[in-house]
Amino acid sequence: MLYSAGSPLPEHRVKASIEATDLDNRIQDDEYARRNGFRAGLVSGFFVFAYMSRTLTDSFGRDWLERGSADVRFVRPVYDGEEIRISGVVSSLEQNGTLRVDYQASNNQGALCGIGAAQLPSGSLLPEPSIDDFPAGRGKPYRPLSLESLQVGESLNPVFSEFTWNVHWQYCRKSIRDLHPLYEKTLHPGWLVSRAGQILAANYAIQAWVDVSCRVQHFHVQEEECTIQTRGRVQDKFEHKGNHYVELDLAVFSPTRCLATARYIAIFRIAQNAA
Repeated sequence: MLYSAGSPLPEHRVKASIEATDLDNRIQDDEYARRNGFRAGLVSGFFVFAYMSRTLTDSFGRDWLERGSADVRFVRPVYDGEEIRISGVVSSLEQNGTLRVDYQASNNQGALCGIGAAQLPSGSLLPEPSIDDFPAGRGKPYRPLSLESLQVGESLNPVFSEFTWNVHWQYCRKSIRDLHPLYEKTLHPGWLVSRAGQILAANYAIQAWVDVSCRVQHFHVQEEECTIQTRGRVQDKFEHKGNHYVELDLAVFSPTRCLATARYIAIFRIAQNAA
C-alpha cells in the first residue's frame, strides 16, 4: 500500500483486560491500586503497547516487525473492560524513504491513554547490538529498590524466557486477542516488550510499578521456538512530583541474534497524590 503524509492508518478496537494469571505487578490488583489512588487495577502498559502495535502491523506488516521502531507513552490509566480505540496517521515521508507515523489509543470516553510515534525506514539504518554490548549483571536477585540503591550503569541479571508456540498462542488469542495472521508464524512485539517487566521484577524487590513509556527498535523477527534472553542496564533514575522513576536500557536476544532493543521507564514508588 502506498502512503503519503496525512494518510490515515487502519483503526483497531479492542477490549482491554488484565491477565488474571499474571499479577506479579500488584498495581493490577483492584484493592492495591485503590490504596494508591486509582479507581481499580491498571491494565499493563505492555498490553497497551501490544494493542497499539496492531495498527502498525496492519499498515506495514512484516517490514515493521523486522526493522521498524515505536515510542509509546502511557499517559492515562487503562482499566479492565474499557474499549480501546487505536488510530493514527502518516506524519511524513522523508526523501530517504523513511515513513513516520503518529498514533494513539483512546478509551470509551475519548480520552487519550497512549501516545505513540513510529518509524519504518526503507532499509536497515542502525547497527545491530551484540550480546557483548550488554554484559550480564551479577547482583543479588530481588534486591532492594530505591533511588539511593539504584546505580546508574549497573548491569542487570539476565532473564531467560521460553518462547513456544503454545505460549504464544495463549498470549495472542487469550491475553491481547490479536489474531493477525502474521502471528501464526511470527513472535508478537508486545510479548518482546513485556520482557522489560520481567527483568525489572527479577532484579529488584518490587511489589508494584506503573509503566510510563517504552521505546522499541526491531532488528529481526523470530519464527522458531527458542530461549529468549533479556539483558540490560540501569540507564537513569529520577524523582518527579513525588514519583520515583527508573529507566532501563534493554536488549532481547534469540540464541543467534538481537531481536530488539528497548528503553523502558517505570514508576517504582508512587506519590500519595499520584492519581
